Amino acid sequence: MTKKRLLIFTTIMTTLSLLIAGCSASTTNSSEKEEDKKVTLKLASYFADTSPIYTAVTKPWMERVTELTEGKVEFQYFPSEQLGKAQDLLKLTKDGVADISIYPANYFPDNMPYSHMIAGLPNLSETSNQGTLAYRDSLQESSTLLEKDYLNNGVRPVLTHVSPPNEIWTTGEEVRVPEDLKGLKVKTAGGITSEMYKFMGAVPVTISHGETYEALDKGVIQAANYYSMAVKSSGAEEILNYGVFPHVGSVIHGLVVNEKVWQGLSEDTQKAMIQAGEEIMEAAGEIYKEETNKFNEEFVKNGGTIAELTKKEQEEWTKVTEEFNQSWLDKNKSDGHSYEKVLNLYKEKLEKYK
Repeated sequence: MTKKRLLIFTTIMTTLSLLIAGCSASTTNSSEKEEDKKVTLKLASYFADTSPIYTAVTKPWMERVTELTEGKVEFQYFPSEQLGKAQDLLKLTKDGVADISIYPANYFPDNMPYSHMIAGLPNLSETSNQGTLAYRDSLQESSTLLEKDYLNNGVRPVLTHVSPPNEIWTTGEEVRVPEDLKGLKVKTAGGITSEMYKFMGAVPVTISHGETYEALDKGVIQAANYYSMAVKSSGAEEILNYGVFPHVGSVIHGLVVNEKVWQGLSEDTQKAMIQAGEEIMEAAGEIYKEETNKFNEEFVKNGGTIAELTKKEQEEWTKVTEEFNQSWLDKNKSDGHSYEKVLNLYKEKLEKYK
């Protein structure tokens, strides 16, 4: 009887061992299969594939990710708002219409309040490289910034980029001091930038990047709040005559991945995306610096005027932008966001990369 029970027990344990081994092998094979599986991700942009943000940021990032993953990750690229308008891209990515999109933080004051603040407040970063590295460090150190502006929106950043400072470009009249803005209709991205122009007596008009040329040409607006390369990508340099550079905010762009898609990617793919983002961030700042200088030189060569401000004129811009920044912070103290904490961290990082 004992021998019979022992035989039954041995048979059961052997069967269980085989089942466990089979499950383990199946799991391993499934995991290996997942690692080897090719993935094609939909990437949506509101820029044309001739724009600087595509040639300097989006395209090299896609190519580098494909290279680092040895071809396991490929991209289906949708430029020029083919999958949706710029102001809808964050939601479209969260909802899975796009797997990845390039977002403009300036368009999302409610969804991305901290990034919107950093981009919108004037006279902060002096160059694209300085702003980009300072924002990257802030994002790495501030869980408040990461969670509120990204994870709460169902997306995760894999690359972030701060543009060169926005400047003021006009068609008919030269602007040299804030007083010259009074009554002038200026294209803005809305939000804080519009508040700033109102503060200085201008009339902000919120229109999309793609509508800027026609609006300037028809006189709907007389000025645009743009950095140099954005002027070029809009095609408006041929009808703009003047530029003045008081550093009135910037644009924060970046690539965000749908969080569910991100969690479904292999660890190696996630690392490849982050590595590619770091590499592109480092290179893009220098590219933007070179292209900005090149555009400004060509603008002047073709008959345009870029104001060389006197010390007194520059002090007027500094005074009014500092007054605006403080008034904006005071006005928004009670809305429950840690604006000053995040802004002070960003300023600290700007000093690091000055």
